[in-house]
Amino acid sequence: MSCVLNINRFLIPNDVIVSLTKIYQYIGLNESLRQGVGNDLNCIVEQTVERDAFFLSQILNLDLSDTRTRLIITKDSTPRNKEEATLSNIKDMLAVFQNDPNKYSTQSNDLLNCINTIFSHYGNIKFDYALNNKKALLQSDKYKSKRLVIDEINNEMNKYLKDEKYEKIVLYLHFFIDFYNIQPFTSENLVASYVLLYSLILKADIEAFKYVSFFEILSSDFENFQIELKNAAFNWEEGYAQTLGFIRYMMKVIISGYRRTLEIIGDYKFDRQIKKHENIENTILKMNEIFTKEDIRRMHPYVSESTINRALISLRDRGYIAPLGKGRSAKWRRKVGKYLD
Repeated sequence: MSCVLNINRFLIPNDVIVSLTKIYQYIGLNESLRQGVGNDLNCIVEQTVERDAFFLSQILNLDLSDTRTRLIITKDSTPRNKEEATLSNIKDMLAVFQNDPNKYSTQSNDLLNCINTIFSHYGNIKFDYALNNKKALLQSDKYKSKRLVIDEINNEMNKYLKDEKYEKIVLYLHFFIDFYNIQPFTSENLVASYVLLYSLILKADIEAFKYVSFFEILSSDFENFQIELKNAAFNWEEGYAQTLGFIRYMMKVIISGYRRTLEIIGDYKFDRQIKKHENIENTILKMNEIFTKEDIRRMHPYVSESTINRALISLRDRGYIAPLGKGRSAKWRRKVGKYLD
């Protein structure tokens, strides 16, 4: 039974109201954040999409090597098999949502087109069927297409949005829970659910996830995300889904995204004032004794790979750090007690 169709039962407690207030204060900074990065916004969004594609591939357990994953995501390497084609299409779809969150609506035909675009190298995915709750005179009337179920919920949601009857973020999250439980397609419903959640977050003007990877935050705490989602699905069929825990969880994710964004934009502005590789060197010498490139990227997500490499090579040649292996995932050791001249 749909959460959206029964949203009049959902009471927003005070702590969620406080969280929503914080989120809308952050949303009010969207324009200021865009101005802060200026002409670099497109480059930043491109890097965010790359990270989102990488971490979503990890969440989905795509059967790809780390090397091929990075080549497809960062170098647009031509896919060699269906798994690689899926990853490439996922990246393209996430980029579409970043550039225009309203490119695909929440209507059934757009949702179907979206998932078929991602899996265009497989056979067509179609809408599945559900038991019709109404008494049927004919055997053929016992089932109805889940397309009709999605359209009914979507039409009601859009009416609520137009009439400003319910808060948009909460409404979108309930639509996601409905979609997740309905499993409307004959296959690939999980991928469709995650991609839908991504698009809904962006539709809700949560622009923090232009600068910070949404799926990176989810993957860092994925077990709890799954727990809250499963809790929200419990008793959904009977119309008594307990969605409050999931709403609270997503509020925390959004607030975390904005806080991280503000930190990154602050670092970004500072980076532009001094030589980037010198800033990277200072960061490295303040890190743990053992570190990786990924640790550096987390602190400076908008700095290029070549800049990080130059800083590492410079510090290595001057005896400040030493490699502990080879390749992209190699670790480095900072020599304790050594400081920049």
